[in-house]
Amino acid sequence: MPDTNEPAVHYFALVDDERGYPDGWRARRIIGLVRRTATRPAPTDEALGRDFTWAPTVYLQRYDPGTDAPHEEISAESAERLIESWRASRARSDAEGVDRPRPESNPPIGNAQT
Repeated sequence: MPDTNEPAVHYFALVDDERGYPDGWRARRIIGLVRRTATRPAPTDEALGRDFTWAPTVYLQRYDPGTDAPHEEISAESAERLIESWRASRARSDAEGVDRPRPESNPPIGNAQT
């Protein structure tokens, strides 16, 4: 059972729905992950970086959840599965020694200093 003293954390997947294909089908691709922790006096927003660490972001201030911005709320369990799949993909690429362009895992969403 979760500790009731812990602040609520909400995760948001950043979705690239704009990549259309010639046959008309659209591919949903998650390109980033942000989270909002219900801290006081203001919530703490963070984005997951390419190094799998959380860093401050202003994304959720710019694109309020519930708007038409390209993100959707996901569960903590889904967020963890997504992070693990990205880690596994990175490990496979590193093991293969392939120096190929990495898919974007974080959109340019800024940070608290901007």
